[in-house]
Amino acid sequence: MLIEPRQADRGALARWCTQALALILRGSAFWLAITLAFCLWMFLGQRFPLIDGALALTAFFSSIIIAERLDRAERVEFAQLANALRAHLRLIVVFSFAIASAGALIWMLLLARPGVPWWSALYSERNIVDSLSTDWLAALRQVFVYSGYALGPSYFGLNIPGLTSYFQFPLSALHGAAWRDAQRLSAAAQVQNLAGMLGLGILYVLLPVAAVLLLPPVVPVLYCFFGALCYVSYREIFLGRRDNLVQTEAVAAIRYHSPS
Repeated sequence: MLIEPRQADRGALARWCTQALALILRGSAFWLAITLAFCLWMFLGQRFPLIDGALALTAFFSSIIIAERLDRAERVEFAQLANALRAHLRLIVVFSFAIASAGALIWMLLLARPGVPWWSALYSERNIVDSLSTDWLAALRQVFVYSGYALGPSYFGLNIPGLTSYFQFPLSALHGAAWRDAQRLSAAAQVQNLAGMLGLGILYVLLPVAAVLLLPPVVPVLYCFFGALCYVSYREIFLGRRDNLVQTEAVAAIRYHSPS
């Protein structure tokens, strides 16, 4: 099946955010439990930046799969979400570790400050939290700071020139496109929707920082939000559907039953 990107209608970013939030509200506690578990694993694995980066991407890609499943049915059982994740597990792991490894290599070769050991991307004792603060807000920041600040770099990891692109994973997972074909199609879509993509980038930078500083427990919700945001933007650009499926069906039912 041929699939080509198109330019989203005006006001795309606000519409994508609204649709993503609607999917989260429809979602089950299983979705939030998944992202919370990944955030806690990132805190426990704080000495291993590469592993933390891969976990952040795994939580993000899992949220895309869950959002797509929630969009297909008004009621989704725990077993259905678990089966959907299991069916895409290999692809999620491959994408997560490939992108995290590429990001670590770029940091080692180009971004590491002088005097910082090259293996710091693999193992580091810097800024390690050995004991939680007695202040509850500070303690929550300590727990969620790793997963929160991993969201911003993950957006740049999803846009490594010539290697990765923002819609590459949903194109591969939901459409079956090969890595290079998905990367090419996604890059073309981003060029056609440059304003919306720049807006997304700003959200990836600002929202995690605000969440960590003001309300750290919101960080797992942000993983749900950004995963859903990626899915609904992919859906409009590649499938031509602006509204959530259940919402569209509900509107059609109202029109069908309305008196003539």
